[in-house]
Amino acid sequence: MTAKVALVMGAGAGTGRATALAFQREGAQVVIADINEEGGRETLHQVQAQGGEGIFVRADMGVAADVQATVEAAVAAFGGLHMVSNNAALGLRSKPVTDITEQEWDRCMSVTLRGVWLCMKYQLPVIEASGGGAIVNIASVSGLRGEALQGPYAAAKGGVITLSKTVAVEYAKRGVRVNTVCPGGINSGGMAFYLDSLPDDLRQKTLDAHAMGRLAEPHEIADAVVYLCSDRASFITGQDLAVDGGILVRSNVVAL
Repeated sequence: MTAKVALVMGAGAGTGRATALAFQREGAQVVIADINEEGGRETLHQVQAQGGEGIFVRADMGVAADVQATVEAAVAAFGGLHMVSNNAALGLRSKPVTDITEQEWDRCMSVTLRGVWLCMKYQLPVIEASGGGAIVNIASVSGLRGEALQGPYAAAKGGVITLSKTVAVEYAKRGVRVNTVCPGGINSGGMAFYLDSLPDDLRQKTLDAHAMGRLAEPHEIADAVVYLCSDRASFITGQDLAVDGGILVRSNVVAL
């Protein structure tokens, strides 16, 4: 990935930070975007500490002007854009669908689904003009199967999956591949927020849902993203890679 430019939206912590660091280790110049300025600058510091080049841009994925400015900053700093991980999302406290307010629904959709659309809207022309590349949108196993008490999040992530497939078709002959990574539980702040929103009796069940008996570490998700952006995945587009520790295959009847 030497001489390539990678953008990570939502790189201020967790999987986004791990992805920015993974891109840098592969030789890419890294654009770090996040609404959390302190976290984003810390990620930049870590990229630079590894000997890499990067910039930080404060951006809210739900705001078109912020997304456009981030892409423009990438071009101004490094001359183009080749690889993207759209990682930011907004979860909610666990609630039955009838208890969710319109404001909660709209805010979740604004960042988690509309934000991904906005990102691709501005990223795609620049990637194409830079000679092609790849986008990996971070979805979720919740978007593949639904998730009780997480209606807006599951619906938004399902939308990310189908939107990504649509764009993969539109840009397949234009040099841009588009895929999704669908994580299960990740050992990060977002998962801690989710677990804290659950009743006590459901927390351990959530952890035990992974056939491997553990959560993913952020770098394990990041490695999948970097692979899908690399030339090693040059004939892969429109796919959903579940990096879930076996959630989707674990039996609900047989305990192993």
